[in-house]
Amino acid sequence: MLHGRLRNVPLAEVFQVLVTGQKEGTLEVTREGQLAVLNLSGGRIRYASLRPGVHLGEVLVRMDLLSTAEVQALLASQVRENAGAPLGLAALRAGWLDEDELAAAVRRQVVEVVSDLLTWRDGDFRFMESDVDSTYVPNEQAVDAMAVLLEVAGRLQDEHAARVTPAAVFERAGDPTSVTLPAGAWDVLAAVDGRRSARSLAAESEAPEREVYAILGRLEALGVLRRLPHLADEPVVLVVCASEALERLLRLLVARCGGVPVVAADTAPAAALAARWRPRAVVVDDAGDGVEHVAALRATPGLTHLPMVLLSASNPRRGWRRWRRPRVDVLTRPFDEAALMAWLERWLAPASGQR
Repeated sequence: MLHGRLRNVPLAEVFQVLVTGQKEGTLEVTREGQLAVLNLSGGRIRYASLRPGVHLGEVLVRMDLLSTAEVQALLASQVRENAGAPLGLAALRAGWLDEDELAAAVRRQVVEVVSDLLTWRDGDFRFMESDVDSTYVPNEQAVDAMAVLLEVAGRLQDEHAARVTPAAVFERAGDPTSVTLPAGAWDVLAAVDGRRSARSLAAESEAPEREVYAILGRLEALGVLRRLPHLADEPVVLVVCASEALERLLRLLVARCGGVPVVAADTAPAAALAARWRPRAVVVDDAGDGVEHVAALRATPGLTHLPMVLLSASNPRRGWRRWRRPRVDVLTRPFDEAALMAWLERWLAPASGQR
């Protein structure tokens, strides 16, 4: 078993040794509550995850390959049938994806996980050499590890991404046809309206957030975009959700509505988050105790009278008869994306302006 600390050995070097050596096994990297896992086999990455971090369900929604309702249905089926079943394979078996679509989504997730990992300067790593379970991720979805490493290394050298803050606002300034644009620039440029933040633009894009910031920075350097002197007024939305996969979907939808998602796994840290961030609205996922969940939040200073929506697999209103005001809205899970976004836009609009 190979193990060490990132402060002594950069992860890029560890990764390169494993890939060029055609090692088979699992690389685990941990730091400050985060865990990354990569399964390697024959110079290819068969599986990559980051917890908390990007999830395949979120990638599939961003790429418009699945809807949020379909991802929620797959997550629910995993709980009922096989908690360890890979979500992508479940979508493939359901006929919602084809092989090429799943391969593209898996590669996108791998690139994003590796991109995050190569920015880590501290943490612990260990590699356990073993045969990789061939049933976990089929060979046709495995990703060439060296190609990913070279692609990510090139992106990390781009200083333009570091110059763009999530709340930055851009407007069009020059002729985009008079210069050579970076890949993906036209899609990002089409969404720029002089009002939306870089964070919101990134949430609408298929590309990773860091890549969108890099594109915006390059377009600014080329004179195609101009950065406005003010930052976007983005209201905070507190998201209380125990499911990491569902939480990533909720983050995405909040950002698309012009909000800043702040996430808690349960009600315990809600008071501290409310005092620090002063959220404008609250989204609560019902983990089976909806009434108690909402009661605890309503008793939390700073959350007592905020707009609140509960995402629930059942209708828990019978237990709420004693609560006349303020109202708690309920969306049945799997929730409709348009309904949740309409609810968010209703409560975020007074702070962010009409969008």
